[in-house]
Amino acid sequence: MRMIIIVGLFWGMGTACCKDVRGQDPTRLLNNNLRCVDLSDLTSSVPLSVTQSIQILWRTEPWEHNTFDLSDNDSVGYPSVVKNDRGRNPDNRYYLYYAHHDPCSGIGCAIAENIEGPYRKLAKLVTNRKDSIVLPNPHYPILKPPVSDPSHYSSPCVIWNEDEKLWLMYFHYYNHYHDAWKAAGGQGYGHQMTGLATCLDLASHKWTVLKDPKVGKKSVWDIVPVLPTTKEKWMNSQSSYHTIQRLANGQWIAFLRGTSVDQTVQLGFASSINGRKWNYFPNNPVIHQNDGDGGQKGIYRPYFVGYLGDNKSGKQEYLIVWGESPEEADVPKVTYGYTTDFIKVRRDPRGYASWNMTSDGPITPWREGNRLYLFSGKHIQIMILPALPKALRSSKQEIQPTSGLDLPKGW
Repeated sequence: MRMIIIVGLFWGMGTACCKDVRGQDPTRLLNNNLRCVDLSDLTSSVPLSVTQSIQILWRTEPWEHNTFDLSDNDSVGYPSVVKNDRGRNPDNRYYLYYAHHDPCSGIGCAIAENIEGPYRKLAKLVTNRKDSIVLPNPHYPILKPPVSDPSHYSSPCVIWNEDEKLWLMYFHYYNHYHDAWKAAGGQGYGHQMTGLATCLDLASHKWTVLKDPKVGKKSVWDIVPVLPTTKEKWMNSQSSYHTIQRLANGQWIAFLRGTSVDQTVQLGFASSINGRKWNYFPNNPVIHQNDGDGGQKGIYRPYFVGYLGDNKSGKQEYLIVWGESPEEADVPKVTYGYTTDFIKVRRDPRGYASWNMTSDGPITPWREGNRLYLFSGKHIQIMILPALPKALRSSKQEIQPTSGLDLPKGW
């Protein structure tokens, strides 16, 4: 049986779902484009294993190589998947955004008719298109590589903003002006931070990075860091690899990976009412090596968040999934936890999941029927869920979260 932690009121907000099999009405599901996968109709705990792994990405284009070291390792991955069924000119196809994590990566795009693919890169779909980049790094191409330049855009996280009728893409970037950022004081070293790009029409492949000349002297290319580094040690060097989702109650939550100057990697959370301005939780880091609940020393990675519905006390409960790598070998172990407030997280008593993670970055969860597709690296991991009968699942309607929610004091 899954262990649950019940702590305080979850921001005093009401639920957006009806009842499921634990006393809740199975009539509505969160939309996958909100990235918080709906698991509220499960009849038992989330499985610790997957049944299949499918490769969907390969390195095929020049920009996908490291421009500093031409004998580079293949780091193409970091997939973020949405379905183009809203916004301008929806075509009901699946858009997969990807990158690598070497100089001078941008953000690329591949498209499929079905969730399992095949995913075809834009350069194969659009005549006379030289590459599949939709968000180019300003330093690419380097005409005579190798050149020592750490510029990169990576770990895209794409989500639909219903309030603005706009697609948002969070991505992290290397900040060449980190010395100036540090000198400005108050927000850490600013080595890597997370920016934001927006798009009205996915099929146009036109993304606009949020910029402001006022920050140009301390943030490269005038990029506004919507999730900057912090003065607190846990994330004072790098604010990157985050996963963003919108919860069943309408709240935006960022599941954060913080890296300190001494390269300690820990996890925390931030909240927002609009996906643009964020408030870091004062108790960060929440998940870390010395959390007193079995955390091991090493590298921590945020993967994804799932919605489990109301628990027996009527509070919204969430599944938190992250990775832990031991210090001596960077081989992540998938870890499940449960929370009602994103402040206290109880680890799953069954221990680590048995499915493997061999790549970096967050996971995009996508549910269709009783199948949970987990996009990571170059692969989809497929999990079969213990869910309601098909007849009930097919009657589910989409939840649109409410807007205009207020944050509690101090958040």
